[in-house]
Amino acid sequence: MSPTTICPIELLQKIAIKYNSSCRLYKKPNSNVFGDLVNRMTKRPLDQLPGYWRYQSYEPRIYRALAKLLRNADLDEFEALITDYIGFTQDARQRLDVHLYLEFTEIFINTILYWVFARRGNPSFVKKLMEKTSDFFQDKTNNLALIWRPFTPVYSPSPLSGVTPLHYVAQTRQHNILKILLQYGLLEREITPNYIVLTVLFYPPRVIILDDLNFTDIIEDARACIALCARVLTHISITDIETHIDFGLHPLIVDWKDCIPPTRYKEPCELVHLCRVTIRNCLLTYNKLPDGIYGLPVPRALHSFLNLDT
Repeated sequence: MSPTTICPIELLQKIAIKYNSSCRLYKKPNSNVFGDLVNRMTKRPLDQLPGYWRYQSYEPRIYRALAKLLRNADLDEFEALITDYIGFTQDARQRLDVHLYLEFTEIFINTILYWVFARRGNPSFVKKLMEKTSDFFQDKTNNLALIWRPFTPVYSPSPLSGVTPLHYVAQTRQHNILKILLQYGLLEREITPNYIVLTVLFYPPRVIILDDLNFTDIIEDARACIALCARVLTHISITDIETHIDFGLHPLIVDWKDCIPPTRYKEPCELVHLCRVTIRNCLLTYNKLPDGIYGLPVPRALHSFLNLDT
């Protein structure tokens, strides 16, 4: 083992010491954060009468406990936390009542996605989440396919009524994160991918997301988002956009048509782009995006092109 390599036990000990010293959730080596939370929460609180213990009594407590971890976690700690969630999901299905299992996983998923996308908005964390869970993307019903699950952008006791990460990122025009999601093929998997373009153009802007963004910044971010979508799609429906305008909606970008390449709505699509779309769809079929791109016997410049860098 090289001097810079940290074994899993040492990493967990490092996390445990850090959590304990900052009065956060204490994690013992070889334990599971999510399993420990379930064990704590399923013990009936002393102030609860028999028969009145229910979802609302433990959901806020789980949120507060996980928020303490997610608020200040570094990338290694976040990776350890996602590893714990994967382990919990695979183990708890066999030992928990199915309704209890579904309730707890919904709370865990909502809290993780809320902090990753709405509170921190860090591309490194998003990429790590994608790397750790990409093997499960093919089955959208899998509780480990986190990227397909809805979450509430603002914390509330009902995590079942929210938006998916892709739609939330489109609403907030976080182009750096949108690029990561698109690299993993999320737009190609959408049933109506043009809806993401409409969201970028028409969703009311949230002026303050994570940083102090002014309106000019949001417009530029929206332009970057449209450009990224054009690297994936072969057609963008101008008719849908104009219909929204006819209904009285105002696009965020005044000269929105200038942001869309003519080859996406009125001229024949470029052959090189059609090749990119075809290759990416082949890789997507086998869940090989984006890592499979770099195994293709093509020049490095084409690797970047296929990975939506240009």
